[in-house]
Amino acid sequence: MITKPLKPLILNILAFSIIIIVFQFFQSDLVFYRENINTGQWWRIISGNFVHSNYPHLFMNLAGLWVFGFLFIDSLPLKTFFASILLLSLSVGFGLYFFDLNLQKYYGFSGILYGLFLVGASTAIFKKDYLAGIAVAIVIIAKIIWDLLNGGSPSSAELIGIPVAVHAHLYGALGAIAISSILYILNKNTPP
Repeated sequence: MITKPLKPLILNILAFSIIIIVFQFFQSDLVFYRENINTGQWWRIISGNFVHSNYPHLFMNLAGLWVFGFLFIDSLPLKTFFASILLLSLSVGFGLYFFDLNLQKYYGFSGILYGLFLVGASTAIFKKDYLAGIAVAIVIIAKIIWDLLNGGSPSSAELIGIPVAVHAHLYGALGAIAISSILYILNKNTPP
């Protein structure tokens, strides 16, 4: 019996999932606490994206990451995946820190996840997979708008034990627009 090797994106999502699970054991040292950030613990701006309020919150975000991986397994280059996570963590973390001054504590990967779905949609469109790219972009943008207008899903808030940080999703989307613009320019200037 011959088995196909796993695609690099899936292997890296597996490794990344394990890292996020391990980070959960260090939650108190990594969560975005504005007070701690203000006293010099600047890493929390980024690390708050990689810890969760509880295990249902963690597994909900990991499930979203795996859906993302299987949707974009053939269209998202590995370097784009990792660069996007880094840039989106900055976009979400700094967005929350500088523009949501009343937010004192933030947990979760969902802001990055929303951004990843939009970056994935862009890369699918760049590779002429218009149906998948446009469909995913419409769903994600509609969900962000719905969250902003309604304050997030009450059932999600109940499950994760904290209010949904809907602005994190917005900052992830804004970061994705910047990343997608850069990718567009790079793809446009790359010879066929």
